Amino acid sequence: MAEATAPRTDVEKITAAPTAASELQGETFLKGVPEEQGDEYANSGGEAPKGQLRRSFKTRHVQMIALGANIGSGIYVSSGKALRYGSAPGMLIGYGLICTMAMFMMNLLSEAQCLFPTSGSFIDHATRFVDPALGFALGFCEWFGALTVVAAEGAIFPVIASYWTSAVPDAAWYTIYLVIVLGQHLLPNRVFAEFEFFTGALKVSVTFIVLFVMLIICCGFGGDAIDRGYNYENLSAFPNGFKGIAIVFLLAAWATGGQEIIGITSGESSFPRWELPRACKNLFIRIILIYISACVYITVLVPYTDPMLLDSSSQIARSPFVIAMKKVGINVLPDIVNVVLLVGLTGIGSESMFIASRIQTAMSRMGMFPAIFGKVDSRGRPIYSNICCALISIIMTYINTSTGGATAFTWFSSVSATTTFFAWLTIPITNWCMHRALEAQQDPALQLKHAFRVRWYPFAPLFLFCTTLFTLACTIYTSASPIDSGPSAEVFFQTMLCMPLFFTAFATYKIWFRTKIQDPATADLRSGRRYLTEEELDRLDAYYAMPLWRRFLTYVTF
Repeated sequence: MAEATAPRTDVEKITAAPTAASELQGETFLKGVPEEQGDEYANSGGEAPKGQLRRSFKTRHVQMIALGANIGSGIYVSSGKALRYGSAPGMLIGYGLICTMAMFMMNLLSEAQCLFPTSGSFIDHATRFVDPALGFALGFCEWFGALTVVAAEGAIFPVIASYWTSAVPDAAWYTIYLVIVLGQHLLPNRVFAEFEFFTGALKVSVTFIVLFVMLIICCGFGGDAIDRGYNYENLSAFPNGFKGIAIVFLLAAWATGGQEIIGITSGESSFPRWELPRACKNLFIRIILIYISACVYITVLVPYTDPMLLDSSSQIARSPFVIAMKKVGINVLPDIVNVVLLVGLTGIGSESMFIASRIQTAMSRMGMFPAIFGKVDSRGRPIYSNICCALISIIMTYINTSTGGATAFTWFSSVSATTTFFAWLTIPITNWCMHRALEAQQDPALQLKHAFRVRWYPFAPLFLFCTTLFTLACTIYTSASPIDSGPSAEVFFQTMLCMPLFFTAFATYKIWFRTKIQDPATADLRSGRRYLTEEELDRLDAYYAMPLWRRFLTYVTF
């Protein structure tokens, strides 16, 4: 006889994971819906059906990935470069625009991903709603770019670790990094989820402490040891003109980009309709409380003419956070920042490995990569994709040990620098095309109860498309005409290598396979689609019936 259980509170009801029965592949989520329209992935309970990924990510995992993803050298170190080139107003303009674009992008991506929560995410959407050639070009660049990020984070690892000791060879640090990053992907998927939760929580906690200290310094701590507001009172607003602001766009995209992982992660989350909109809200919190507030504190406390921003002794010495705190006598921060950066490097490396393997698996199932990479074992792991991505990452990481290899790697890693812009250009296009397909086929998906809809449509996709095109043009401009040197093909392609790679992949695939632009009347609105179960509808009903303060409590799921 079943054991009696205590009644659950409303908060417990809506934060509980859906039952296993509602998650199995092929289950019909609404009466009358054909079986093939069911969810394409298995749930976390029991053994996954053969060849299927497993929905093992819980709400807290997705929330923490949304909150802590990409917190690392982009905000702690590259912000100094953004300040030096863009000045205080330029930094605020650049980060402000890119962060606004990131929020629009996540809303557009979430609308499609709530309907079609596949690991292919925006690559799958581009293939089914626009053109398979676009999906292939974007997927290939994202896949290769993610692998270069794994290696790039590994290349920085010994640089950060050398702060404490230079006696350990770089190759040894590479090995330690790779064991941490790659080893967890040979274990059940929940290990990766817990690792990302732990590293994200640590990064967010320490970053909030650092920002709180910066706020105290802004309010007067340290006395006259630091000249507050010097950027605004005594220095030229735009010393490098428009070109300085344009450089900030790329640096800000590097620091805040990569939000697309949330869409790919939702392909293995237990309740995408619940988790993706909450991830959007967490992204808003991260942008306002971390990126924008950090920019404000930095521009108030550190002049862009500070000679320490040009310090070549170490990356940490160039961090504006370290500069500000050292001036008021806080000397322990470099150690703290180093620890956060090392944790951040392994976290971002692990995320990038996850992205690469899932993209490879999804593209294999779309017929774009060899079929063997689409195979998944009984534990829901894309084992062959993991092995392939791991081998490429290992090779690209270790080539940094030689001078010639390091030069080659610099070129490879440039692919990831601008891939974000191409992804952000594609997402509004796929959103437009998805709306056209739903309208042409008279599909009421976005009118159903609790459907996630983008606010300000069609302004939102139009805004993201135009601003991404603008920032990409700015990046092309600064790459063709750098501030520190004369124009050169080498400097240009070290930033823009993704552009010819993207268009070459697109043209080759389109010519070879003779693909056509998808007709909205026949676009695929069936495969991979996920409908809400009665249980999930009840959870959403309970959530929206709550007062705002109780809704807020549901975000605390540790």
